[in-house]
Amino acid sequence: MARFLPIPRPAGPRLAAAALTLLLSCGTPAAWAAKPAPPLDPSAPLVPVAQSDGRVWNAVVVLPDGRMVLDYPAWTGGTGPSLTVRDADGTQRPYPDAGWHDATRDPARRFISVEGLHLTGDGALWVLDSGIGADGRAVPGGAKLARIDTTDGTVTRIVPIDPAVLRPGSHPAGVRIARGHGFVGDSGVAGLIVIDLGDGPGHGGQRRLLDHHPSLTAQRPIMTGGRVLRGANGHVAAVNVNHLEVSPDGQWLYYQPLCGPLYRIGTDLLTDTSVTGVELDDGATLWYNTPPLGGMTVDRDGTLYFDDVSTGSIFRFTAGRIYQRIVVDPRLRWPAEPYVTPGGQLYVPVAQLDRTPRFDGGRAEVRWPLDLYRVDVGALPPPAY
Repeated sequence: MARFLPIPRPAGPRLAAAALTLLLSCGTPAAWAAKPAPPLDPSAPLVPVAQSDGRVWNAVVVLPDGRMVLDYPAWTGGTGPSLTVRDADGTQRPYPDAGWHDATRDPARRFISVEGLHLTGDGALWVLDSGIGADGRAVPGGAKLARIDTTDGTVTRIVPIDPAVLRPGSHPAGVRIARGHGFVGDSGVAGLIVIDLGDGPGHGGQRRLLDHHPSLTAQRPIMTGGRVLRGANGHVAAVNVNHLEVSPDGQWLYYQPLCGPLYRIGTDLLTDTSVTGVELDDGATLWYNTPPLGGMTVDRDGTLYFDDVSTGSIFRFTAGRIYQRIVVDPRLRWPAEPYVTPGGQLYVPVAQLDRTPRFDGGRAEVRWPLDLYRVDVGALPPPAY
């Protein structure tokens, strides 16, 4: 998910031009205008639904039958499968099966570190494996997308990530599927990887776009609990683009580095191979000045839900650009990648990532157990402003 380094500064004529474009866009109403609504009072209640007693989870997806798929990236520490499914009775088991977590198996056919999940409308779960082990080293042939048929738990497709679209220090994190393409963030070396998932002639290509673009690059510290997060090496923790979401109609990709802010770009620009780099630079639009986020998800009506790690809260951002904080609770110590069901149930795992060695100066201070909560956002009144 992350690399830890001094926060980079854009350099070079292309990046300078892109930075200027974004700077100018910051002053435009389209980039910043939003309608703040008063926070919900009282906050929407948190309903505990699961606990983890010894491993740090970082994302959840809820299947149509109620089972929960949970990911445990290797960099968070601990041992065990990087992806599990939790049955209705609370039992967790490796997903899709134990073989996919067998360390002796070919890296192309096992999960090394799951760092992105996306459940599509056809019932397929797309899984991003960064291919980076707990020691921080990339395992050759390990970076990939895998498609799981959630009705029977079979892996129906494996798409290796082409080494040509990676860079020394790359760390794939975050995935979304739309328009027959996979969109993958590179949180290590800022960039967006676009994978054509078509099977026919002329399909299957992979491209790296917006390389080092300011919209993808961490350019401010991550603040939580009133302090700046630092890695084990003492450097400020800088996590480039790692949160992605697509609009329900598939026309827009929302993305941000962990520290924020939020941008969006048309997926038509990303999937059209004739679009130039200048057109891509111009298409990246600052969408909202979000705080540091543990994750985001989108409802079917286009409402985005954000997990704010700086204040331990959850807020929504409607398609009409109305912003409202809906939960503030001290139990939300680094709320991680959430998931909203078609029925309006928002699931939020608490990860306490700021207490893991990678974000806490090398110290391991997670306070167990970790909780996973549910919020009935479908029952909330519409925001009024």
